[in-house]
Amino acid sequence: MRENPEELAVADEGPRRRMGGRSARVLDAVANAVLEELGESGIEEFSIPRVAARAGVSSSSVYRRWPNKATLIAFAGDRMARETIPFPDLGSLRQDLLRVLQEVVETFRDPKSRALIAMAFSGSDSPDVQRAQTTYWQMRVQEQQPMFDRAIARGEISPDTDTGAIIERAAGPLYFRFFISRLAITQAFLEQLVDAALAPVLAQKPRRR
Repeated sequence: MRENPEELAVADEGPRRRMGGRSARVLDAVANAVLEELGESGIEEFSIPRVAARAGVSSSSVYRRWPNKATLIAFAGDRMARETIPFPDLGSLRQDLLRVLQEVVETFRDPKSRALIAMAFSGSDSPDVQRAQTTYWQMRVQEQQPMFDRAIARGEISPDTDTGAIIERAAGPLYFRFFISRLAITQAFLEQLVDAALAPVLAQKPRRR
């Protein structure tokens, strides 16, 4: 194996916090291997030993860091999203969320991302799929929380706002338009999504004293 398996034991935590050197390369190799394995085998036949072999690390080192396929797939999806979906600070929640959706569309167009996206939005009853979905979406909501924290600090939304619901209202229709109806995704459409997603919470924003 080409890397020290102990490097996998180092957590990759926090928005935009990336390790450098060999540790980062190992994590990138594992994430890429997960996407390849998911694309070829699907989640039902997904194999952690095959992921380890693709990444050039030992299976035991992968299991120590990610004890099941749900956490491993969620890690790969989160790492991919950090590379492709920004954490913008454009001065307003509307502009920040619009920028995020623009980058999500580009992620949808990346063939390497298709299997992961299909898993994330799947309606499967499989326990493996459901665990992976839950873990992945929890991580994605956490990653975008700073964007909402800034909106709270600006007085745009209330501190008790369900930020996960905002992401669901914005991402769900976008997924349907791209993969199901296959209608054009225009700037006007993205702006409509953002406005619809934010309308319930902006209407209830706290009053300034």
